[in-house]
Amino acid sequence: MIKRELNILQSAFLFFTRIRIPWKVKYVKENQSLILTWFPFVGLFVGGIGAMAYIVGFWLFPKPVATILALAAMVLATGALHEDGWGDLFDAFGGGYGKDHILTIMKDSRVGAYAVIGLIFLITLKIGALQNIPNSRIPLLFVAAHALSRWPVLLVTKFWDNARPTGASKSRDSSSALSWGRITWAFIPAILPLCFFPIFSFFIVPVIVVATFLAGRYFYRHIGGYTGDCLGVVQQINEILIFLYFSFLSYHGFLFE
Repeated sequence: MIKRELNILQSAFLFFTRIRIPWKVKYVKENQSLILTWFPFVGLFVGGIGAMAYIVGFWLFPKPVATILALAAMVLATGALHEDGWGDLFDAFGGGYGKDHILTIMKDSRVGAYAVIGLIFLITLKIGALQNIPNSRIPLLFVAAHALSRWPVLLVTKFWDNARPTGASKSRDSSSALSWGRITWAFIPAILPLCFFPIFSFFIVPVIVVATFLAGRYFYRHIGGYTGDCLGVVQQINEILIFLYFSFLSYHGFLFE
């Protein structure tokens, strides 16, 4: 059982990041369908990479530059997996009409105006939200945001079906619905970093859960379910909401150095 779980964990790192494992990891289809169990745990490492990049960057450069370097490091760590989904979804829902047309655009590797504009707003909003947060809080916030923002993604796969039940799809085997036991287990690494912040920081949890369900309903209404890109968008929405919430707390004097 432990050996199987280690295979699932390693498969999660290989799928959700560009982090290379120096030994061969056996591909097991049954295990691949469970890798979302470790999605928040992977977020701890991605956020940790951003935290280290920010600390080093802040020693050398002004805060805005350090922030951009940290965000870039986390994008590199994931291979822009979720940002790519954000761009694809903006192109598809912005320029598509009807389920089939939207799904076709979403599979298109070309980048359109909607994707570019959406990504500009995404990155700019992140940089802006982080500027008001105390420097000493930002490294841990990266860890907390990347872990917590990933957990509600599991709820989308639990309550809705894949919009592409057949045909070619890289994410179908890796985004299967999990048991409630695995979803609960995944919640532990997702919520743990918030314990290092004031108690009212936990208020963000129901906010991102509600946002996730609203996004899931939107996807279902338009394409009959979710795709891998949709899951990446949910993660990005939650990440932005977490940054904005902590920016709000800091701006109104609830978050100190």
